[in-house]
Amino acid sequence: MINFLRRLSQKGSWQTKLILSGSIAIFLTFTLFSLLEYNSVSNWMLKREELVVKRTIADISTYYKDEDKKLTEDEIKASYPFIKKINDKDQLIRIYNNKGKVLVSDKDGSFPVLEPSPVTKQKLEKITTEDNEAIVAKYPLKLDNFTGTIEIVRELNSYQKMMDHLFVVMSGFGTAAILFSALCGFVLAKQLLKPIRNLAETMKKIKENGFQGRMEVYKQKDELSQLSILFNDMMDEIEHSFIHQKQFIEDASHELRTPVSILEGHLSLLNRWGKKDPSILDESINASLQEVSRLKKLVVDLLELTRAENSRTSLTQEMVDFELLLENLVKNLKMIHPDFQFDIKIEHPLRLIWISEQHLQQILIILLDNAIKYSGDNHKIKIRARQTRHETILFVEDYGIGIAKEHITDVFNRFYRIDKARSRENGGTGLGLSIAKKLVAKYNGDITIESQEGKGTKVMVVLPDHEFVKY
Repeated sequence: MINFLRRLSQKGSWQTKLILSGSIAIFLTFTLFSLLEYNSVSNWMLKREELVVKRTIADISTYYKDEDKKLTEDEIKASYPFIKKINDKDQLIRIYNNKGKVLVSDKDGSFPVLEPSPVTKQKLEKITTEDNEAIVAKYPLKLDNFTGTIEIVRELNSYQKMMDHLFVVMSGFGTAAILFSALCGFVLAKQLLKPIRNLAETMKKIKENGFQGRMEVYKQKDELSQLSILFNDMMDEIEHSFIHQKQFIEDASHELRTPVSILEGHLSLLNRWGKKDPSILDESINASLQEVSRLKKLVVDLLELTRAENSRTSLTQEMVDFELLLENLVKNLKMIHPDFQFDIKIEHPLRLIWISEQHLQQILIILLDNAIKYSGDNHKIKIRARQTRHETILFVEDYGIGIAKEHITDVFNRFYRIDKARSRENGGTGLGLSIAKKLVAKYNGDITIESQEGKGTKVMVVLPDHEFVKY
């Protein structure tokens, strides 16, 4: 049985498993209940038969004692009409003396032959014969002139018929219950597994036709309807991710194609006649080096974006002095861009931040680099930092060309550039803000932009308090 259930669990369909498991559970429950009920009825019937025998013995004993305690054996023999009258169906009554001589005997039915056995105290037992079972009761009878034994043998025909009938009824009900449970299990399993089959069919269609297939959402609010909603949401995310990745590959290919085409053009020019013309040679080499530098930056940005988007990448967090890091970074930028004015204001005290120093530095570089690139003729950059009880807030603001309102929601998309020609001239790849947003999101933070075209741009970064440690 155990091996069968193990094989079924490994190979059988879920519908078969549900039907058989339900039927087996009902069968075992009904069997246990039937055994308990059968045993209870059997004990009750046996006690009832024993009670009838005891009452008969009590009536006979009372009759002789009330009649006359000086009865002789002949007078006891003459009591046969009373014994016959009191006797029941399937019962034998005998009275015999201490020597085993039977004085009175009356029976109704066929009984096993038992040797008279006088007793000195009451005795009750159950015996089994080839055809039936019987209760044998013996009671000592003591009178003034007689000492003997009252014996009653009662066959359990009624009891046996009753128990046989009860067994047939329970077996019939058990069989009907198993069949009914199997039928109900079939209908219920078919209904319960319908969403699972629909899920399998939907997945098959998705495999054949693409990500457009969705599961039907059932009206009832149960686990299966939640599964359908969850599956559809997952497929929406997968489809969105697939489209996003496809767009990313197309954009990356386009961005990589431009410097590669320029390199190819200059190398072809050198190969044809530029090797002997110093002016063309210098121009082509310089242009090629610029494109290689742009290509290198694009590849590095793509790698950084991949790392930022990888949710499985472990975060190496450490205690970072935000103020010191910002001051050192601005000092380096002043050396590269001496014509820019950096207005820094930090509200004290400023706690240490629990973050990766590399990630924080990368975020600051991206924001400050963008502010410098798109500052236009106004070379002033304003930087503000403060901490509340629950978060650290950083503002980077420039007063340059700004961003049109319709473009603000798109600037965090990969490769999105408002003016592609001007962005390439500035060395931009369209990946900086996308990388910054992914890095900030890793620390459960947020980054937002406020901008007005022709007046400048303000970027705000918020990192929540559970990333800080007070000292």
